[in-house]
Amino acid sequence: MLYKKLFVLVFILFFSFESRSQFSDTSLVNRERVLLVSSSLALYFGGSFYYVQNSWWNEESNNFHFDPGNDMVYALNVDKAGHFLGGLYSSNIFSSGYQWAGLEQKKSVLYGAFFGTGIQLAIELKDAYAPYWGFSKWDFAIGTAGAFWPVFQEYNEPFKALNFKFSYFKRSNIYWDLEEQRGRSPSAYAWYDDYPNQTYWMTVNADKLFMHSKIPQWINIAFGFGLDDTQYLNSGGTKLGGQQEFYLALDYNTDYILRKWNTPIAKKLKFILKYYKLPAPTIKLSPNYKFYPFFM
Repeated sequence: MLYKKLFVLVFILFFSFESRSQFSDTSLVNRERVLLVSSSLALYFGGSFYYVQNSWWNEESNNFHFDPGNDMVYALNVDKAGHFLGGLYSSNIFSSGYQWAGLEQKKSVLYGAFFGTGIQLAIELKDAYAPYWGFSKWDFAIGTAGAFWPVFQEYNEPFKALNFKFSYFKRSNIYWDLEEQRGRSPSAYAWYDDYPNQTYWMTVNADKLFMHSKIPQWINIAFGFGLDDTQYLNSGGTKLGGQQEFYLALDYNTDYILRKWNTPIAKKLKFILKYYKLPAPTIKLSPNYKFYPFFM
């Protein structure tokens, strides 16, 4: 999907801001950089409109409409975790961009939240014309919550101990099997819609959250949420069934582990690891109990 490719493009563009912002002199605001950061949202909206007009379903596209409720069942709300993280990621990317442009921390975080919300709006406006979906009020609300999560953390110090991550490992082909039953041929790399192989995590830095914690500083605790591979299609081609999965796992405090490594490459690596859950010992709590020495 083009809009998701555009999101990746914006992510790559501002990925450099994350590292540069830590080196820049933020005593003066650079107006050219502020304009560059701000104009990228217009680029994203323009790209979304182009997708609506030229996508593979353009001849089937509908007028603007709201989602009738399909988004609440087809992935058992695992996609909602994706929208939250999408809002969070884009918010932090824009925030880093504004810090790179010289804005102070609190303003950068707030502007990042508004622009991250704009990205979520662009996604829903694209879906509003899709024949199979529609503008999802829940997706937009949850994506907006993710975009404003850094603002909440900025003004509530204890919540800085919480972070949200994503992991992906192809354990099942059910997504591709169901799409083929629908008469579609998704890319072999279409991980973004492959919810049965995605896991979303909330990680807790116990040392930061609890004073005098006996847990080593390099270890975090993670709670995971995912979807199993027992979905099927009904007569209308809608995905039904499946079961939610819940996990308890160890995680790594990579900021602490890599605290003495501060080269430009290190800063970029830390940025990636801030959002990606590395393999670690894990217990699946539901729908059945299972221990994984190294869950991917």
